[in-house]
Amino acid sequence: MRLWRVVLAVWVVSATVFVPAYLVVDFAIGPTLANLPDRDLPLGDDYLILVNTLRPVAKPLAAAIVSGWLALWVWSVLWHAGVVRWILWSGAVEVRLSEVLGHGVVWWWRYARLSLTSVSMVLLVDVVLWAPLEPAIRRAETAGTGGRAVVLLATGVVVTLVAAATCWLATLHGAWVLGQVDRRSAVLAWLRGLGQSLRRPFRSMLTLLVWTLPGLGFLGLPLLLGWWSPALRAGDAALAVNLLAGLAGAFCWVGLFLSFAPQEAEDI
Repeated sequence: MRLWRVVLAVWVVSATVFVPAYLVVDFAIGPTLANLPDRDLPLGDDYLILVNTLRPVAKPLAAAIVSGWLALWVWSVLWHAGVVRWILWSGAVEVRLSEVLGHGVVWWWRYARLSLTSVSMVLLVDVVLWAPLEPAIRRAETAGTGGRAVVLLATGVVVTLVAAATCWLATLHGAWVLGQVDRRSAVLAWLRGLGQSLRRPFRSMLTLLVWTLPGLGFLGLPLLLGWWSPALRAGDAALAVNLLAGLAGAFCWVGLFLSFAPQEAEDI
């Protein structure tokens, strides 16, 4: 709660990085939606109209989405680095957002290397896992043993999700290790974070689930409410629901990161 300014900043920035993509979509489909008849369309026609409407703006839409994800990654690295350095080395009673972000600017490249290390590890695990698994699935399908193919596919998906969660946990732990003044290697910090995750797997995974499940739930809440009530799909009510759900989601993401702050000396 002391870092409520960081929560607000995460909320605002995360909500604005994809505004260009939203504007492209709104510019493309706005006139089409205005000319649609005021009745239910046949099943599948709405998706066909959406695809045909967005096809002419596919390139600018892709550019807006890619630039939005890149900006979100830069921002995420920035506030993670700033929060770690502020908590470990400042910890003042009064929280100044400019001070937190200032730490993030100074330490941004170090934490960017940590993030890239995590992504590289996930890709490496996927290559090592699916390189032998994909041919095995094809052979099973060719041999007519569809049940074995389904089992292999399900196993690969489960292992991939577990590996991704483990790499995420290693990054969360490693971010606090990297905040120490004598820690400069992002790879070594990530490996140390992996060791902490494997040493206490249930505690780490439970913490991840406690924060991630509500966070994803809040992000998906506008879609669920829009499906339940057509009045919440557009207008001021939909905007209010999206803003509140985004704020709750930002609180969960910041809370998740802070939950991995070292509580004991051996955690560092």
